[in-house]
Amino acid sequence: MAENAEPGWYLDGTPDQVRYWDGQAWTDRTFRTGRAEEYGRTSKRKVFKPSGQLVDATYRLLFADRRMILFVFAGCLVAAAAAGSVVGPVWLWRDVEPSFTPGDWAGLALAAAAFAVASLVMQLTMGVVVASALERAAGRPVTFGAAVRLTWSRRRQLLAWALVSALVGMVVRVLERFGLGGLVAALTLNVGWAVATVFATPVLLVEGTGPLATLRRSASVMRQNFGVTTIGSISLALPWVVLGWGAGVLAVVGGIVLAIGGSLLMTLVGAVCLALGVAGLCFTSATSAALSATLQATIYRYAVGEPVPGVDPRWMPTRID
Repeated sequence: MAENAEPGWYLDGTPDQVRYWDGQAWTDRTFRTGRAEEYGRTSKRKVFKPSGQLVDATYRLLFADRRMILFVFAGCLVAAAAAGSVVGPVWLWRDVEPSFTPGDWAGLALAAAAFAVASLVMQLTMGVVVASALERAAGRPVTFGAAVRLTWSRRRQLLAWALVSALVGMVVRVLERFGLGGLVAALTLNVGWAVATVFATPVLLVEGTGPLATLRRSASVMRQNFGVTTIGSISLALPWVVLGWGAGVLAVVGGIVLAIGGSLLMTLVGAVCLALGVAGLCFTSATSAALSATLQATIYRYAVGEPVPGVDPRWMPTRID
């Protein structure tokens, strides 16, 4: 291999096998392609295709432990309860309401505290999902307890990141109060932050970086993998968005029928539709969030040259500046 070759997957002389070159030397990471000659003709091209293999691998990793979906749902409930436990007592006993209005410092402080607590809970929750996916993709046996321990070992980094995320969220909400210009600025910041921090959780768990280094690293991974991340995310999310909309419509119809009432049968039908719709919304939201976190883990592993079982490395860019 030429010394100046870019990091990536290359033929190493073994039939039907490629090996990862880290830019300086061969590594011990290999992948059996079954199509080595074809790979040799295409390995120098960046190939971006609808990531069917990537989506399939993400489903396999998540559904290997379906408890993660329930865990995400539980995490959302705990985050809401945690935020409520911060807001409730102050609101009742001090008559201070959470606010995003500039100048209302007490309300802003209360809202910021609630944001920070909820953000920390969700960061820990999604960290467990990502940790499970990372370990399973590496071929190691994974238990729920092991994923929790891995996440907890990075609690300081996750706490710092949760505080930064909460601060950004507060700034966005405050900017929205400044008319059209503020709305544009808030939208720009919100979208930019969301895109740049897609891979923050796997970076935090694997590399243990601080907030600024995590932001830079996540943005670098996203920049190098923008096409495949976008395609994979849309392919993964679209069915669940459609199902979520269907569940929402069912819940609304159930609520309307329940409000109209008129007979025991109508009331019963409305209650059943409402319950099914709400349950469907909860399930689709939790599943979509868990799949998104797992997708982050799979793309991150490829970005640093680590294979994911069942996914051909040719469909993923592997070089990170």
